[in-house]
Amino acid sequence: MIVIGLMSGTSADGIDAAVVELLGAPPRLEWHVLGYSHFAHAPELREEIFACFRPETGSVDRLCSLNFALGEAFASAAIEAAQQAGLSMQQVDLIGSHGQTLWHIPTGKQASTLQLGEPAVIAERTGRPVVSNFRTRDMAAGGQGAPLVAYVDRILLTHPENRRAVQNIGGIANVTYLPKPGDGQSAFAFDTGPGNMLIDALAARVSGGRLACDVDGKLAASGKVHAGLLAELMETAYLHQAPPKTTGRELFGHTFADIVWTRAEALGLSAEDRLATVTAFTAESIARAYADFLPAQPDEVILSGGGALNPTLVSMLARRVAPARVLTSDELGLQAEAKEAVAFAVLAYESWHNRPGNLPEATGARQSVILGNFTPAPPRQSTIKPGSYTEARNSYTEKIDQVSTLEMVQMINREDIKVAEAVRPELPAIALAIDGIAARMQSGGRLIYIGAGTSGRLGILDASECPPTFSTPPELVIARIAGGKRAITNAVEGAEDDLEAGRREIEALEVNEKDSVVGIAASGHTPYVLGGMQEARHRGALVISLACNHPAPIEEHAEIVIAPLVGPEVVTGSTRLKAGTAQKLVLNMLSTGTMIRLGKTYSNLMVDVQMTNLKLRARGARIVAQACGISDAEARRLLEKCDNEVKTAIVSYLADIPAARARSRLTAVHGVIRKALSVKDL
Repeated sequence: MIVIGLMSGTSADGIDAAVVELLGAPPRLEWHVLGYSHFAHAPELREEIFACFRPETGSVDRLCSLNFALGEAFASAAIEAAQQAGLSMQQVDLIGSHGQTLWHIPTGKQASTLQLGEPAVIAERTGRPVVSNFRTRDMAAGGQGAPLVAYVDRILLTHPENRRAVQNIGGIANVTYLPKPGDGQSAFAFDTGPGNMLIDALAARVSGGRLACDVDGKLAASGKVHAGLLAELMETAYLHQAPPKTTGRELFGHTFADIVWTRAEALGLSAEDRLATVTAFTAESIARAYADFLPAQPDEVILSGGGALNPTLVSMLARRVAPARVLTSDELGLQAEAKEAVAFAVLAYESWHNRPGNLPEATGARQSVILGNFTPAPPRQSTIKPGSYTEARNSYTEKIDQVSTLEMVQMINREDIKVAEAVRPELPAIALAIDGIAARMQSGGRLIYIGAGTSGRLGILDASECPPTFSTPPELVIARIAGGKRAITNAVEGAEDDLEAGRREIEALEVNEKDSVVGIAASGHTPYVLGGMQEARHRGALVISLACNHPAPIEEHAEIVIAPLVGPEVVTGSTRLKAGTAQKLVLNMLSTGTMIRLGKTYSNLMVDVQMTNLKLRARGARIVAQACGISDAEARRLLEKCDNEVKTAIVSYLADIPAARARSRLTAVHGVIRKALSVKDL
């Protein structure tokens, strides 16, 4: 998946946007940053953010308006970041937006958090689904909602030999401690204290508002640290509080900056000395946190965030944590300023796949939880006509004939990964279809596939696999293809355009209200399929459509619509690729799910096997042995007593009844083993 991560930190200087390609799952998650951009907030927006930071000026009407204004800003950042990475928004699969934290109460009866940046606005402007509001779920589970980046640090930055402190220095500074394998310790994280927040606040004040930060730490470098004031600052209670803990602007914001400014005035400190002292405060609080709370001193300190770009701060910190090696995440392939935006792309990816994204050891939560709220993409709006997605051109693969063979197959693989995700929204419809098909089969009905080309061949493949897999009679699941048997191996031109031929196929099969007919057409337009579905509907059958376009004419004739939208193919119009794969996945579910509902399995064992040759006799014995928990030799003896009937043998053994009674029970419950084990003899 390609995911855009969006982040505006406590410094509120702008939006970091990272475009990340993600594949697989932890611990083998593969990631590649396709692009990173920083978009400074417009002066009036930043002014409004800071006004809303203050309880005395952050009125409800301003908060309401700011929420939407930030949504617009995040949406613009996502669109621009995609463009700078050479992508269209259609090539982006998901957006993860942290939002802008306005207030954070980590503990106590009023524990809560508020991030603004309306995700509905982001989804509408970008046309992509959005995961947002990450912190609230962790807090609902008893955590402090931070630091969340620890989970991602553990995935991306654990070292096989070195203990690492992954230190982010944003407005607030936070550390993730990564033990080396064999330490017997878990990763954990906490906010160490102030990061750039106080430095930025004092830089603005000493410059009369001209500076938003101490650029390259130049003011601090030309000043002198006041040891007395630094010692006073280091007495701040938060710094002595044991983890898990988190802090923010509520503690180290403008009120704290006012106190520091007033004290510096009383001491007669120059502008440079004030910057030197608060810069030292950040470095000292980080180093003290390591000494007081880490299980062992780190071998390496990995810096990220805006503070990693301040040479004076980095130099002060390096002296305090020596002999640990201090380096930036850039040196590990992860741009220092981009790390938190990358982290929220990863967290969104994990939430999308229903996997937890918090680290309870860091946040104090009772358990791991899936983070964030999901805002779906708006209904598809594009220049593609409704129902023509399978014929659209894929901009991602436009240069597929110019790349190396490895890059070519990587492109194909990247597109294939989208198929299962496209099928997932159709699961409720697939389940409904399975229940409908199974109910009709129990009344003597059949499952009939009808399709053309690749779609027809997939139907034939699925139908032909049912007898050997589930011991069904050949007439229970059948398939028809436009052009007849010759079309299985050869293209029969024009056959798919014959609506009447499809109608005649259904008529010849004498389809009735007990049957289920699945029309398969990638485009959803194939006349042969439409004709068959029309006739099946007329005859009272359950009619199901399976297409990879929506809306499409095929839906007009279906009671149940299944439409996995896999998007444009790698090679334009070649629906044997993603569309064919999606159809195969759905057909697998339909036939397998129906057979499970009909009792063709016990647990996940294929118990309807007919022992007609040596291989199948060996398989039958293994199935009985596994189902009953006995040896293969015992299973073979049991089968001999039960006329080599696998189901009868299982029920006979588990219910401890003779074979004849087991057979009678199975007959009474239509061959379903679990029901046979629970019913009383007639």
